[in-house]
Amino acid sequence: MGKSTDDSSSTIAGDTFEQGLNSLYWFAPHQLRGPSDFNVEHTLAINTLWAIPTPASWTGFTKSALGGWQLGGIVKYNSGVPTTPIIGGDPAGLGNGGADQFGIPNYVAGCNPVNSGSVTAYINQNCYTPPTAPASFAAQCGPFPGASAPAPSGQVYCANLLGNAGRNSITGPKLVNVDFSIVKNTAIRRISESFNVQFRAEIFNLANHPNFLPPEPVNGTAGAQVLNTDGSPSAGGIDALATPPREVQFAIKLIW
Repeated sequence: MGKSTDDSSSTIAGDTFEQGLNSLYWFAPHQLRGPSDFNVEHTLAINTLWAIPTPASWTGFTKSALGGWQLGGIVKYNSGVPTTPIIGGDPAGLGNGGADQFGIPNYVAGCNPVNSGSVTAYINQNCYTPPTAPASFAAQCGPFPGASAPAPSGQVYCANLLGNAGRNSITGPKLVNVDFSIVKNTAIRRISESFNVQFRAEIFNLANHPNFLPPEPVNGTAGAQVLNTDGSPSAGGIDALATPPREVQFAIKLIW
């Protein structure tokens, strides 16, 4: 178990992590301080290999056919990587282009931001509203004309303000994966003392369990976009797998 926090996890390329924000606001680094893009609080990996014992009394065909078997497995679990709910486009009017466009919404206190078990609507959009400021700031705030509800009493929506939802404030889906292998070693001493024919059957993602990447905040992908530029609700979701479906492969290996 561990936790890593920073202001930005990106390199100069800006897109080290698929769920990371490409270009953070240089003038407000502490406003976007949060869990690192690579932060995984819980992770578990178990590797197993069992060489099935071969009775010493077995000889000839029985030993060749029934001996030399091995079973292996790798079990992986982690609690998911973080991602950031965003407002799409360039609500602050900074003139950013391409994937650099985003805004940060306000989080509704006490609301569960994740719809557990949902893929198409993983983020609970009801937990986010456009950023607000005191009504006295109305002249300095850009509007959100598409907001689904009026601002709270004494407040105005403010498009050129970063909301309080924060960077990497929610965690993506957990990952559970099991790989399995069967190995049969057949020694052929008539060729040499070390000659061995090895048959392998390997199954990746044995349970065919779907593991998903978190909703991505990159503008254009819009998976983590909970509001449009005008403040109207946006239907984001998960659209990519973290691991492939079940794969089976067979191999024969000669060892001498």
